Amino acid sequence: MRLRRFLVAALAALGLAAGAGGALGAPVMALQDDQLPNLQGPVLQARLDLLAATGTRVTRIDILWSDVAPTRPRDATDPADPAYRWGRYDAIVKGLAARGIVPIISFYKAPRWAARLPRDDSAPRTAEGAQFAGAIARRYSGSFPDPEGGTLPLVRRIEVWNEPNIAQFWYPQCRRQGGRYVLDSARAYAALLTASYREIRRASPQAIVVGGVSGPVGDSVCQAADSSVGTLDFAEVLVRERAPLDAWSQHLYPIGSPLQAYFVPSWSTMPRLTRLVDKLRRGAPIYVTETGYHTSYNRYHRYFVSEAQQAAWVDETFQAASRYPRVEVAVWFNLQDNPFWTGGLLHADGSRKPAYDRFGALARRDVPAAWRS
Repeated sequence: MRLRRFLVAALAALGLAAGAGGALGAPVMALQDDQLPNLQGPVLQARLDLLAATGTRVTRIDILWSDVAPTRPRDATDPADPAYRWGRYDAIVKGLAARGIVPIISFYKAPRWAARLPRDDSAPRTAEGAQFAGAIARRYSGSFPDPEGGTLPLVRRIEVWNEPNIAQFWYPQCRRQGGRYVLDSARAYAALLTASYREIRRASPQAIVVGGVSGPVGDSVCQAADSSVGTLDFAEVLVRERAPLDAWSQHLYPIGSPLQAYFVPSWSTMPRLTRLVDKLRRGAPIYVTETGYHTSYNRYHRYFVSEAQQAAWVDETFQAASRYPRVEVAVWFNLQDNPFWTGGLLHADGSRKPAYDRFGALARRDVPAAWRS
């Protein structure tokens, strides 16, 4: 009996060690550069070189729907419809493929013709959003003709929207019912995710549909149409609506050390989120598609740390992600500081912060075969 208890304890300890040390598969450390969609030509190619120089093997790209389809296509499911303007994104996807960098594509910002309300942050109409998701998947299915010759590269991972639980990206979050406001965004997003899943998989059967894409919100307070919805509340509605997905995307900006922060959502609350994700799809991987720490005050983040602390917490972010084998990737946001976001690995003038080298050492680790395409 003592021997049995000893073996059980030893196996449990090994299991904990494997989870903490990443022996079951260390997460991929990735990097996003939000400037890529704003560039073209030689400037874009130079920027792609700058991204590749960090050592990242995976990145995340935001497709702004309103830029690609400023006018309504006659056939929104056809990526070759003349209303679509893919050129800038084709160049990004091809440039990443040439440099061996695997993209996760996210899309958001409905054009006015597809929006529920006449405003830039409006939630999309479900059918139109799903058709655009399908058009993305078809164009980057690995078999679609490149207008410049050959075929366009395959993009397997497609995120449905960006932070749909935050009014800045999805309005309204809450709707008036009687004399009070009630949660609305999660139900509406579940409908978009369900329809998009069908369209994406129809267009590209090998695609991985990434849902949730939840912003770093803890509590829900529906006091107005532009309130934000907490991550766990948002996920619970998706469970209730039976929204399909292949992976859950979460954004984490902890207040405090990655290994010690305890507010929802943070690395320490990952088990609570994972239990909800299991109700959507058992065993589904978690993609942390935004995380990081700012090194000065800015309009979006009052909390910031020193540059030395940021560098140390790059390492701790990897350690924290490694504790949870379901976390496959952690995307640091952003490559370079700008006046509205100071969590970059580079200063606004392009000089390196101490975090740059720490990130590179982690990003250059061998990545799992599943993340090489």
